[in-house]
Amino acid sequence: MHSTLQKPKPLRDIRYFENIVAPQRTEPMPGYASKLYDFPRACIALGQRVGMKCEELGVSIGRADHLYLCLTPSRPEGTVETTEYAMEPWHRFALYGMDLAFNALSEEKKLAKVIEATFATLRVLAADQERVLEMLRHSVESQGEALRVCLKVKATKQYHVRVEQTVPVHPQPAEVFVEVTHLKTQRSKSAKVAEVAHYDDAPSLVDRIAIIGDELTIHPRKSFRASLVTKDYQVPIQLSLAGLKGV
Repeated sequence: MHSTLQKPKPLRDIRYFENIVAPQRTEPMPGYASKLYDFPRACIALGQRVGMKCEELGVSIGRADHLYLCLTPSRPEGTVETTEYAMEPWHRFALYGMDLAFNALSEEKKLAKVIEATFATLRVLAADQERVLEMLRHSVESQGEALRVCLKVKATKQYHVRVEQTVPVHPQPAEVFVEVTHLKTQRSKSAKVAEVAHYDDAPSLVDRIAIIGDELTIHPRKSFRASLVTKDYQVPIQLSLAGLKGV
């Protein structure tokens, strides 16, 4: 069990916390960023989006797969500080100095500040993955909420299939898309195939992909945990591929 915990894992979630001073080992976990800092929902969605993209791209900060970024006015503006503070082995806390003047900024500028805080911290914790992080930051800034996370790719002799999702600002639904290309004709079809109430519901809907004749079927995950999610949606997801083969 010990060796499993020590094995590096891809990062999968980023959350933002706040504290007047750096949290100490004997203290309870800081609260989510909301009182010290006027934190827009767009910033919360940013952490979710970047976390899922890090998992897709294999970005790792070590044995923890959750990054908890604690914003604090007790550190100089824009500085990143690592800490051993953690409540669970899968948590990794880091401190980021942020002045309370953050609260007077527009929502757009607040989001830009949090993007900078997020990627400055990732550059420290995943220093060997700087090139991937630069590319990811460019995608985050240029695509915003339209950025998609890849959930599944399947290649057969005839088709290439890619399943993706968005990570929107709550309470907007996340969208699941499928893009299919027929390799011989190079004809493609892209379609939105599902909407989910919570962004982290989408992965439960996507597991095994099967193509029989002109119909693509995306089967959901079979675990008990996934079944608690998929019971609220129409599964399996199906998509007609008619016309992609040509005449």
